[in-house]
Amino acid sequence: MSGRKFLEESMLVTQGLVHQGYLSANPRFGSLPKVALAGLIGFGLGKASYIGVCQKKFHSFEDQLRGAGFGPEHNRHCLLTCEKCKTRRGLSENGGSQPSAS
Repeated sequence: MSGRKFLEESMLVTQGLVHQGYLSANPRFGSLPKVALAGLIGFGLGKASYIGVCQKKFHSFEDQLRGAGFGPEHNRHCLLTCEKCKTRRGLSENGGSQPSAS
């Protein structure tokens, strides 16, 4: 939502500057190119300003998400939910042998 706020504010400010004469309007397209560019820049700045908040949210859930398939200990191919994987894991933990990669 922060990206949208910056987008709207930058577009309004740019439109006001063109209307007041501080920025010149394009003879063919009017204020549209400057307002559109300001909107894109504002949207990008808004998204960039939200990165820190997003990172904090992920770090706060880090411990909870590790069990759900995140982190270096996670086996990306299997969640060990099927019986075949459960028995392979049990054999490798008990017998010390590595499971086959088939």
